[in-house]
Amino acid sequence: MHTDRYPGLAPLLRYPRSGFALALRDATAALRDAPARCAQDFAQGAQALAALAPTAREELFLKTFELQAICSLEIGYTRFGEDYKRGLFLAGLKQEHQRVEHDCGDELPDHLGNVLELLPLLDEALRRDLAEQVLIPALRAMLADFDEARLRARLDALKARGELVMQEALHFSNPYRWLLHALLCLLEADYPDVPARRSGRAAENFIPIHDRSGAVELGA
Repeated sequence: MHTDRYPGLAPLLRYPRSGFALALRDATAALRDAPARCAQDFAQGAQALAALAPTAREELFLKTFELQAICSLEIGYTRFGEDYKRGLFLAGLKQEHQRVEHDCGDELPDHLGNVLELLPLLDEALRRDLAEQVLIPALRAMLADFDEARLRARLDALKARGELVMQEALHFSNPYRWLLHALLCLLEADYPDVPARRSGRAAENFIPIHDRSGAVELGA
């Protein structure tokens, strides 16, 4: 696994601050040797984000991930919903962050940015479990939420409930979709053959999360 690529993407999946241009440049450099299709997806999103004024970029991030969000950056929620398994997953991840002295800041341990920074610091067995059982399925589910038909149905449902749709145009042609595409592409290149049916929220799946003494199964 090319673990050095993933931390560079983490700042781009957090609220864009003054150092965004530098983070974009560093991420581009980290993906220099990535598979062409992954680099192309990343470039499409990166160029669109770079072209935005800082305030517009901030608004886009909030609209995409926080205010009437298209999807959540908390991969545990995306994968497990409110099920007890998310609590177990969060507890295990928190221990791993603490073990390697990784600071999660104000975000939860399962925030995508934190998980990307954690990946290179894990042993390969846990890294594979996290990628195949949680990250790849969660990203597939997140990207499914960007499907235009699904977006339009969601907007119609909001309007039917009498809710004011905030910045409706920001739902479509969203640059963050391409960053998530690039990330999924990298993970699938490093960990191929994860079944297509493994996406969305875990129901009857068993999610092995290793601890120091063996493995804990977050089962259905």
